[in-house]
Amino acid sequence: MNTPFRLLLAQSAFIACLVAFLLLSAAGCSSAGNEESAATAETAAADSKAAKPNEAAKPKPVASVRAVEVKTSDLQTWIFGEGTARAVRREFLSFESAGRIEYVDPDLKEGDRVRRGQVIAYQQQDRSVADTTNADANVAEAKTQQSVARANLSEANASLSLAKKTFQRYAKLLAQKSASQQEYDEAKLRMNQAIAAQQKASRQLASSATQITAAEAQKDKASVAASESRITSPIDGVLARLNIEQGYYFSPQQIQSTSEGGALNTVPVVIIDASAFEITVDLPSYTSRQIKVGNEVLVQLRDSAQDGLNQSREAPGENAFSSSVRATVYAVSPSVDPETRTYAVKLRTISGAEKIQDGEYVTAWIAGPRAMAAITIPLDASRFDNGSPFVFVVNPETSIVSRKEVKFGLRGRDKRQVVSGVSAGDWVVTEGRSKISDGDLVRVLDKTIGSNAKSATNGNTAPAGAR
Repeated sequence: MNTPFRLLLAQSAFIACLVAFLLLSAAGCSSAGNEESAATAETAAADSKAAKPNEAAKPKPVASVRAVEVKTSDLQTWIFGEGTARAVRREFLSFESAGRIEYVDPDLKEGDRVRRGQVIAYQQQDRSVADTTNADANVAEAKTQQSVARANLSEANASLSLAKKTFQRYAKLLAQKSASQQEYDEAKLRMNQAIAAQQKASRQLASSATQITAAEAQKDKASVAASESRITSPIDGVLARLNIEQGYYFSPQQIQSTSEGGALNTVPVVIIDASAFEITVDLPSYTSRQIKVGNEVLVQLRDSAQDGLNQSREAPGENAFSSSVRATVYAVSPSVDPETRTYAVKLRTISGAEKIQDGEYVTAWIAGPRAMAAITIPLDASRFDNGSPFVFVVNPETSIVSRKEVKFGLRGRDKRQVVSGVSAGDWVVTEGRSKISDGDLVRVLDKTIGSNAKSATNGNTAPAGAR
């Protein structure tokens, strides 16, 4: 073989040996990789088997809930009522007889203040003036006759005194035979005449006194008639209604007295004292033992916002006693209406009366029984089972809930008094109650809600163990 051919064979053999080496190296690496993967899988399986017992020992929470701490606080109950506010003093003024209205004070209008004795209007005065003048004349004449009768009586008394003395003197002279029988008889006759004159003068004096009494009665009647044709304010107050005009003819038959509204629209003048109002509310009979004379009352006006009061039928809040319109229970009826099963309660304002309109329909919240330093829970913390209330209490350390039967006392706007079943410092569930049962593990959220809880910014925290 020549040399080039031998070189070619040597090169081919070298290449074949190199390929064989590379193939053997690749096979060795693949086997080592498979062994390493198998070892890793075995290790993971072992770790998984070791972890499963730990997971089984730690149960998962059945639900997320919110809870609040049970605390002691004062609890005020309220009784709701509605009624019409009316001024305590309301004067409906009218003319007593028919006639033309001659005068109405042109400077007065509804809403103006009036003073006691102020003339508001009067009817035509011709007849009443004539009657009053005639009565005054009769009184003067009767008094003149009385003076004459008194003078006549005085004269009669003097004549009688003289006649008696003369008669007594003649009686002595006759006994001494110094006077004749005729002189004696004449003296006796004069005495009898003097007695008759004195009696007549006495009767005339008595008659004149009677005439004066009658004349004065007639004058009083005329004065009453004159006053009945005039409308004057009997109180210091506000002119609430003015239903007449000058020149109109008025008759008492025009007044509609069958209803308050009719009277307000037909009585000539209505004056009110706006310094105090009375509100009559009808309450259910079962509240009668909670209402006492003197109980404080908060008055809520319609279409106006007041501190501590809202426009719904929710009870007043904690700052309700700052309400600007306040009242007290003035009277409580002891009688229950047999048809409505309600009883009447009268309230009278003690402050803020200037904000009320006469006839305005208002809401009244009457303070009922109050519990001091009572154990309370939010209204949304309780559930009922066949009418029996219960709550779920969270253990702060284990986050396990337990069912507690409770007994309630007073109920306020957003919380209830708990008489038995829980203690101050317990944590009761307020949200998520329907998802849990006695003994369940729960996840307590980090925020507390309810009337007994404060926000985190106020320093209140969730129970221990909360997540």
